[in-house]
Amino acid sequence: MCALPGTGKDYFIQKNLSELPVLSLDEIRRREKISPTDSKKQGLVIQLAKEQAKVFMRKKQDFVFNATNISKDRRSKWISLFKEYGARIKIIYLEVPYKQLFKQNKDRKHQVPDSVIYKMMNQWEIPNYEEAVVIEWKIQTNM
Repeated sequence: MCALPGTGKDYFIQKNLSELPVLSLDEIRRREKISPTDSKKQGLVIQLAKEQAKVFMRKKQDFVFNATNISKDRRSKWISLFKEYGARIKIIYLEVPYKQLFKQNKDRKHQVPDSVIYKMMNQWEIPNYEEAVVIEWKIQTNM
């Protein structure tokens, strides 16, 4: 998955990919009681996620990697790991109108501060075909 917070990644997964196990960085943070803003503990979150991804890939089991994946650099670290295991990578890119993004973020249980979303928007890089075998573009243009 590739989308800003509040875009609807969880909703999309629930509606379209519910048959697959989900590896979610946010769920790991919640389970381990690690705040997304605690930079000292994000390494643990990443390590736990990599371990779970390896379990799935050793079994040759499809799974959904649910994270924002906002920049090519961040995605490339995960994509490199997935490629080491011979995974076929598909990126699903979600985008909604600006106002809808912030409304959906306000309506969700685990809100992300607007200031964090603005910062992420400035770092945002749309995925391209050098990164994956398949990219699905799910762009909503009206509310």
